[in-house]
Amino acid sequence: MNNDKNSAKPLTREVLEDFTNRCARLNMYEQGSDEYLALRSALDEEAYGYCQMSDYEQIVKEDGKEGVKNGLLNYYIVPPVFDKVMYATNICHNYIVAKNGKYGITKADGKGTMALPCMFDSIEMFNTFLDVVKFKAGGKWGIIELYSDGCAKVVTGAEYDEICETDTQFLLLRQERKYGLYRYGYILPAGFDRIFVPEILGWIKVMQNGVWGYVDADNKFTERLDEAFLHICY
Repeated sequence: MNNDKNSAKPLTREVLEDFTNRCARLNMYEQGSDEYLALRSALDEEAYGYCQMSDYEQIVKEDGKEGVKNGLLNYYIVPPVFDKVMYATNICHNYIVAKNGKYGITKADGKGTMALPCMFDSIEMFNTFLDVVKFKAGGKWGIIELYSDGCAKVVTGAEYDEICETDTQFLLLRQERKYGLYRYGYILPAGFDRIFVPEILGWIKVMQNGVWGYVDADNKFTERLDEAFLHICY
């Protein structure tokens, strides 16, 4: 299969109508039968070659305000009521928006329902972490988790001087000269002098008071390998 965006075929209303009728034919066969599976496989493979619906989402500007519109089906995903709109993630159906110089997160429900109000100095996306963004308030950074239903939650306060991506499943947190880690649903407080995270497999090692050790199940420093808890395991 080839899902290269540049080679994908354009989706049209006529194509959608055709697929609707052909999908209805699936009801002619018993689910799981050879005939059902063959038709379903053929439809799946053909559909894979068309543009994704998200390719038709575009930021629009009306009367000086921005929103997001689906150009194919001609409906608003985010109404044009914001000063600025930026994409968050298609996975979580959120958009970063700005109003009166402050940033927040709206759901992609066509109504402009706010997942988080416009109260942050800025909100920035990561390159590889698609279900989390960082926000800035009072000169410090914090973390917001995004959820598949379009909701969002502030999971740390604005307390970090820096939040950096790594080549692993963790974000590195720096608070003055101390370091911690974040992984979706988990936070290791910034209380260590140094942190070593193996790229593929192994225990995460931390330094405290000049001594290398591990993190135990209570997020405490330990020199004992049998108490080590935090690890990378792909």
